[in-house]
Amino acid sequence: MKNEKGFLLAESLIVSTFVLTILIILFIQFSNLTNNYKNSYSHNNVESIYDLSSVATYLTTNQYDLSEYLTVEKPYVLVYKDDSCNLEIGLADSFCDTLMNEMGAKTIIYTSSDVKAIQYYVNNNEDRNISQKFREFISKIDAKPIQNKGRLFAEFSNGTFSTIAFDSKSVNDSSSSLECIPENVVTSGSGMYFDDIEDGKCIFKGANPNNYIRFNDELWRIISLESDGTIKIIRSETESNNAFDNTGERDQNSNGSGGTYCANGTSGCNAWSKNDNFTNGSIAGNVLKDASLNTYLNNNYLNKITTNKANIISHAWNVGPITANNDNINNQVNDEKAIQWNGKIGLITASEFIRANSNTNQCGTLSLNNNNSNTCVNTNWIYNTVPETGYMWTITPNINNNNQVFSIDNTQNQGVVTYNIASNSQNAYVTPVLYLSDSTVITGGTGTREDPYLIDIESIKIELKEPTFTEEGINPKTITIHFQEECKDTLTCTYQVNGGSPVTVKDTEAKVDFTESGSILATVSDGESMLSNSYDVDIEELDDSITLEISTSATSHSINIVANANSNFDITKYEYSNDGGQTWQNGGTKNTYTFENLTQGKTYNIMVRVTNEKDVQATESRQVTTTSFTVPTFKEDGIYPKTVIITYPEGCGTTLTCSYQKDNEPAVEVKTNTEDVGFDYHGSIVATVTDGTNTLSSSYNVRITLRAVDLSYDNTKTGMNCVDAQCALDEIKKLIDKEGN
Repeated sequence: MKNEKGFLLAESLIVSTFVLTILIILFIQFSNLTNNYKNSYSHNNVESIYDLSSVATYLTTNQYDLSEYLTVEKPYVLVYKDDSCNLEIGLADSFCDTLMNEMGAKTIIYTSSDVKAIQYYVNNNEDRNISQKFREFISKIDAKPIQNKGRLFAEFSNGTFSTIAFDSKSVNDSSSSLECIPENVVTSGSGMYFDDIEDGKCIFKGANPNNYIRFNDELWRIISLESDGTIKIIRSETESNNAFDNTGERDQNSNGSGGTYCANGTSGCNAWSKNDNFTNGSIAGNVLKDASLNTYLNNNYLNKITTNKANIISHAWNVGPITANNDNINNQVNDEKAIQWNGKIGLITASEFIRANSNTNQCGTLSLNNNNSNTCVNTNWIYNTVPETGYMWTITPNINNNNQVFSIDNTQNQGVVTYNIASNSQNAYVTPVLYLSDSTVITGGTGTREDPYLIDIESIKIELKEPTFTEEGINPKTITIHFQEECKDTLTCTYQVNGGSPVTVKDTEAKVDFTESGSILATVSDGESMLSNSYDVDIEELDDSITLEISTSATSHSINIVANANSNFDITKYEYSNDGGQTWQNGGTKNTYTFENLTQGKTYNIMVRVTNEKDVQATESRQVTTTSFTVPTFKEDGIYPKTVIITYPEGCGTTLTCSYQKDNEPAVEVKTNTEDVGFDYHGSIVATVTDGTNTLSSSYNVRITLRAVDLSYDNTKTGMNCVDAQCALDEIKKLIDKEGN
């Protein structure tokens, strides 16, 4: 029996040893398999998710409220790092260290469910708590914000990473509702108020209401929940300092003809936008350009917005002028509504600043606010946005003035709503304002600075619309591609010609010219989906011939030519000849030409040659004779004294210059076709006519003969013996001279 028992014992030991060896081998193999599994699946493997869930359970079970430690500057809380839980946030019990050590944790952090905040932080900050690989893991996570959730990120010692969302006590204990309903409004202190002017609208008032919202990975604040379902928000910090409107930007020279409001402004213009009839009290006129700040915000600044851009909508803005220091807020609001502008990015109105104050008794109107500004700044959250030693623009002009705009002062008169010259940029700050679509969904947050409202990035999805095409012309053809409005700033919109490289379009239209048949493909994309549309362009073969007609007109020294050429293709050159094509004058693209300094009455062989862009030519010729004129003629009238009548060709004083010279006297210009010249003594006359190039002249000698009876009388009286007039005149002259002495 002993031997049997001894044998059985020895047998049992052998079997047990064998089984144990098998188990050890299996364990080693399983351990290796597990390690290989961990190393192969380093992101969110099953084991790491399970381990991180244990951390979440530990935190919620022990009611650790970590969200209160989150800030904009540092949007995470360090839970565990290098073998030790974070004592600063109260994780003091030994079980914490044991739990983290057992799972092989290296670093664990807590953040909000909106991963955009922590991703922005790790991408822009070097932090010794978060290794480079850990940052890379955090940056790659694409997780939708979840209401009433926080999030844990973990890096394990074996090189794996994990993240999970879990219930957050802080969020669960407070409301994240953002609706304009009685349960959410207050009647005193900081919070959301029903608007007492517009039904269905709520306004945030007070020193520091919970109206923070994360937009474009930045903190913004909610001004109002509008009755149309949109949400009006303002950036929580100023964006830059700028003039409302640059000096000379909209003066008469740069505004173009027809701009009558601020036409001669040298201090900028207080009209926010273009307007056919901008009426400001006693001043009115049309505005042809937007304010330079309007242009900046809706172009340069809008292009900087990347996240949540699809939530922005074009909306009606109140941009009418108001009276300074008025004491009726209802009238002020109505005055602002009198002029409206539709656009995406603007500024607050002067009344919105006043109405953000919960102390309506002392601060409820412009005059009350300005008289009690030292008190009013303590109950107006918008005032906290105004930079120290600066002022912040509103969108509201001052009445009866074309260059003053209201602003909120924080220089010497803190909280006073004053006005500044539009062109002033010194200490002048810009705080963008915009409207979120009524389709915007808030997925979490309580509105505090540390836990702002979160926008569901999936709640706005732009409906893609196929581009359309219209064509003009024959050859070339102009194809206009019509894109949807969102191509200006939100969607990616392109076109390709004949399969070439894509051309990006940031507008609602693009024009493309075709000189031969081809195709065009236009696309719109939101980054996930894409729509495209194509268009075939057919260019007919056009007749490249030229029809040419010429007309001419001539003077005595010039020939003017007008060439009328028609072709389906542009005429590139006109050439002219007056010698039958032996020599040519290049007229460029001018269809008129004049040959000068020609001979009168001469026939010229005029030719015109035109060439089109296809190098096709056409010629036309014509014989043209310059006009001619004759020499002046003379005719005598009378015996003593005599009149010589000069007859010139037609055109004296117009096309011709006519003149005569009597004896050696100065030449006399003649404006008529006939001229009378008197003679009482022998003489001569030369008549000249010229067209500026050609000159003709003729001469005439005048002889005066006495009648016989006069000669007899004179000869008897004077004893003269003369037989001609010249002799008689000479003798009479001598006699007169003698008697005179």
